[in-house]
Amino acid sequence: MKINNFRAEGRTIEKYFGYAAISVCMLIISLLFTACPGTTPSANPDNGSASNGEKPEKPSGYDAASGIGSVQGVNFVMKPIAAVTNASIGHSAEKNNPPRWVNLTAYQISETEVTQELWQEVMGNNPSGFKGSKNPPAAGEVQMKRPVEMITWFECIAFCNELTKKTNRGASTTCVYYSDAAFTTVYTKGDAGAQKLPYADWSKKGFRLPTEAEWEWAAMAGKDDAWAGTIILSELKDYAWLSDTGANKKTHEVKKKKPNAYGLYDMTGNVIEWCWDWYWSNMESYDKQDPTGKETGINRVRRGGSWFQDASKATRMIRFSDKPNSKYDNIGFRIACRS
Repeated sequence: MKINNFRAEGRTIEKYFGYAAISVCMLIISLLFTACPGTTPSANPDNGSASNGEKPEKPSGYDAASGIGSVQGVNFVMKPIAAVTNASIGHSAEKNNPPRWVNLTAYQISETEVTQELWQEVMGNNPSGFKGSKNPPAAGEVQMKRPVEMITWFECIAFCNELTKKTNRGASTTCVYYSDAAFTTVYTKGDAGAQKLPYADWSKKGFRLPTEAEWEWAAMAGKDDAWAGTIILSELKDYAWLSDTGANKKTHEVKKKKPNAYGLYDMTGNVIEWCWDWYWSNMESYDKQDPTGKETGINRVRRGGSWFQDASKATRMIRFSDKPNSKYDNIGFRIACRS
């Protein structure tokens, strides 16, 4: 497997010591919730068998009010993040992520990283490196509930549109990403394969990658902790799969550690996560209102650290980046959408 050799500058844990769920019900398969008002996801009402001998349909849809979604019976949950004015993100200890104020419109973000089983249902394949007899899950963990990895930033963009369509009865009217600046042609898997740059219509409520500001604010969860969920190094093993907290050189089933105060799992560790933004070092020049980053660049932002990093390189304020066509077995993502 190909493992990213991060070139982050050396950092020490000591500089971070100065920082001063909603319970979700199990989705009942027989219940058909709506993707948007007035629509109902299609499902086969048979007793578990399709008349043509093919795999029977299972409920697919998304209920924004509850944050519960499903694709062919594979469920996912989105957590609400309230709108915020003059939110402080960044930190003086990080020269390329200085303290700054942002205003964020209300949004939702997935409680876990996208799993292998959800990617399989949406995209029809599982590109992950951590699978099979050579890379089995840890004892007691479920293989397909490990985070998907070995995916490019472009493929994540296509996934978001495909998930939007699959939870909206095939309709693409709420898709966020397009292949043209006029927002007339929805971005596809073919566009991702061709590494075509997408255009984002931020007014749409479909699924998308979180912006870097959204990601960091969600990771902080209203606190100034060094890592998502805690500021105490000895507690980090309860929140994060890292090289020095028991990851054992592999990914792990999501939701096995404690969540942060917003009910989000693995915001630190397991796999590092793609964000929407181009990577630029001059963060202070970004827009204050719902910043989405620069219009052009070379690398895209990644945040959160992974099983490959130790605690000193996995704080919630450290910024990583890589070319959008990169794929490694320690890079995954989570999804977001407008509330």
